[in-house]
Amino acid sequence: MDPLPPLPPLPPPAPPAPPRKSGLAFFGVLLALIVPGMLAQALQLASGLLWTQLFAFLLPALLVAAGSNLRPAGFLRLRPVTPGLLFLGALSGLAGYVAAVGVMGLAREVMPAAWLRTFDVGHVFDGAPVARVAVAVIAALIAPVCEEIAFRGYLQTAFGTHLRPALAIAGSTLLFSIIHLDPVRLPSLLVLGAVFGWLTWRAGSVWPAVAAHFANNAIVSGLVLAGMAAPDDAADLPEVAVRVRAAAFALALGVALLWALLRAFDAAARALPPAPDPLAPRDPAVPSLRFTARHVPFALRAAAFAGAWLLLALALAAVLGWLPERPRP
Repeated sequence: MDPLPPLPPLPPPAPPAPPRKSGLAFFGVLLALIVPGMLAQALQLASGLLWTQLFAFLLPALLVAAGSNLRPAGFLRLRPVTPGLLFLGALSGLAGYVAAVGVMGLAREVMPAAWLRTFDVGHVFDGAPVARVAVAVIAALIAPVCEEIAFRGYLQTAFGTHLRPALAIAGSTLLFSIIHLDPVRLPSLLVLGAVFGWLTWRAGSVWPAVAAHFANNAIVSGLVLAGMAAPDDAADLPEVAVRVRAAAFALALGVALLWALLRAFDAAARALPPAPDPLAPRDPAVPSLRFTARHVPFALRAAAFAGAWLLLALALAAVLGWLPERPRP
């Protein structure tokens, strides 16, 4: 009797699926926290804006990354870069501002006048001089750090765990623009968000994007404080053709400057070492990257607790009439 033929070798086991994080789930967290942030800004603008930046943007990114057994410095792209890249990032932010002005100038021509009045950012700086300066400082110095860590740090990196870089940048840009809840600035925010996202991807670090965001916000705040914002009264505006030509020129100039600066940034970034793996676990003994509350360090839990109490304190101060009244636009 002939022996049975040998069995064919078993196929090798399928490689485990690469870990991934959900950017949409994190964006849902941001949306849930932006509601109390908006209420806080309605009570007292400067304090509410500061609370929003720290506790609705920055803290969730740190807390969710740490709670997912990830190294926050790696996943949020916090590695340092050279001063030259920061300088090129800031210049790119200024060029992005010029391009965004052109885009928004063209978009304003087809927007309803009611939108332009309702979403006029100049009213954000109404109030006493101290309050106006406080809002400008928060917008220029604190907002770039908190928003970039949340959107280009956590959100873009999370999208990048299962999407190509271009789609990850596009996703973070779109959600960054939407969360501002401002249809008038939406076109310009899309331009700026794309610039910030590309800088972060190319450098493997959020800090050039922070520098670009700072440059943009600083020039906007400075112009508004100096009374050089776009006029609200149609009688003060030049003819439509003049406005369109000026906006088109700003767009062309901004795009040309961006093209040159981003090429220089790309060349300078080639000298950087490879970015660390953003999905490297904080505790290698725990392979899972699912969010677990017990992974959250005590300092971050305490910060979340403090944020909740600060929000309650702000609401109580408003009820007791201890907050200065916001001027009506």
